[in-house]
Amino acid sequence: MGRGKIEIKRIESTTNRQVTFSKRRSGLFKKAKEISILCASDVAVIVFNSTGRLFDFASSSMKRILERYRNASGRGVWNNEYEQMLSQFRNLKKENEELQKELSCVTGENVETLAPKQLDYLEENLVLAAKKVRERKTEVLKYERRKTESKVIGLQQKQSILMELLAHAENHEEYGFTVSNSEGQTTPPPAFRVQPSQPNLQGSGH
Repeated sequence: MGRGKIEIKRIESTTNRQVTFSKRRSGLFKKAKEISILCASDVAVIVFNSTGRLFDFASSSMKRILERYRNASGRGVWNNEYEQMLSQFRNLKKENEELQKELSCVTGENVETLAPKQLDYLEENLVLAAKKVRERKTEVLKYERRKTESKVIGLQQKQSILMELLAHAENHEEYGFTVSNSEGQTTPPPAFRVQPSQPNLQGSGH
């Protein structure tokens, strides 16, 4: 009893679709290898799955087979993309050369190769650049001056506070120190008197 005919349509189940893809891909690559051996043919197969993953098979060199395809069909596989990349590279190279030339002129190199109009243009740019440098320098100096003035004001305020505290301490009796007795009354601290040392008459031998 033979198998029933399988309806060719999209497999909705993700798991079943992945399993079927793996089996069919292996079978496809196997058939491609067989035809390349049996018929002495160059075979290349390129497959992308539903997630964009690449699978390929080549009986020899994939690059050589694609080159043969391009020559035989007259259609380039990477021609458009390659030409765009090459054009972008050329433009970037040209821009880089122009920038290098302008930079060397700004530093005073190779100015002898410039025409009068180019020299006028360079002079205008240098004048404008010097103006911007002066403006920026002025801004920086103003900022540094404001910062220094702020520090000076802060130091002056601290000095003023210290002077007030010192004046208050000098005007207060005994510099503001008091002693509390057992009854809770405050009295000035006791005065300390240094007594002169007396000679030991008994041990002097006189």
